[in-house]
Amino acid sequence: MAAGGQDPRREAPEAGSPDDIDAYVATFDAEERRQLIAAEAAVDLAILLHRARERRGLSQRAAAELAGLRQQAVSRFERPGANPQLASIRAYLGALGYGLAIRAVDLETGETSAETLVPPVATAP
Repeated sequence: MAAGGQDPRREAPEAGSPDDIDAYVATFDAEERRQLIAAEAAVDLAILLHRARERRGLSQRAAAELAGLRQQAVSRFERPGANPQLASIRAYLGALGYGLAIRAVDLETGETSAETLVPPVATAP
């Protein structure tokens, strides 16, 4: 490490260049890339759950009532660090009138090898 705690291999790309972030990410080792991918997936899931609720025109409180949850649970679902269980996601989306599609994607080629619609979990009336 260089003075100031910065890795000397990670020189800042030229400010304003279109690939500032790409150049920086290219310096990541395998573990840092894995962590970045996991963080991006968590953000994507939080956005998906937020958009599903908003497209139904529901507040967090109204969505929670439909799903048999507390408003705080819906708020947590919509935060990237929540890491909800698959059954919870299925139940929540099902209560909002959505299904959940799962795809198996080859990470090297990007090809989808299988896809299925997972039925929602029934919520208590």
